[in-house]
Formats: sequence, structure tokens, C-alpha cells
Amino acid sequence: HPKERAELDALARADRPTAFARCWTRKEAYLKGLGTGLSRDPAVNYVGTGLTPVPVGPWTMTDIPVDGAVAGGSGYAAAMALLSSSPHA
Repeated sequence: HPKERAELDALARADRPTAFARCWTRKEAYLKGLGTGLSRDPAVNYVGTGLTPVPVGPWTMTDIPVDGAVAGGSGYAAAMALLSSSPHA
């Protein structure tokens, strides 16, 4: 997503891999939740690169702690995408 590219470009070079890993795992979780996987262009929806994930429509993104991941910069990241249920369903 163009906004995510801009966020990554604004970061110090050393901080980019961690932010990219956060963003990529959020995208992957969302696209798998949709059932499309990478057959849908990952640039279509914005999930953010920062410490707080951005919801996409009725989908909530959550970063999952992994030993030393993301904040610790171990190179590992995990996320899940949860579709909010409608109270009228």
C-alpha cells in the first residue's frame, strides 16, 4: 500500500526490517482470512507498519508476541486477522 511504503521509507534503515515484518504478517493473516491468499494484491488494503495495527473494514488485526519478536527485533513476527461478527447475524 502506498501509505505503508511511505511509512517504511520514513524510518531509519535499521528499523525497516522489523516494521516490514509486522506489516507483512498482518497482510498475510488478512489475505488468508479472506480466503484469497496472495492472489489478491497486498497493496490494496492498508494495515499499517507501526506498533498498532490498523483494522480493515470489519477485520481486526492483532500482532501476536513471539519470543523476542517485533519489539525485540529477532526477525520474527506473527499476526492474526479476526472478522468481527455482526450482532444481527
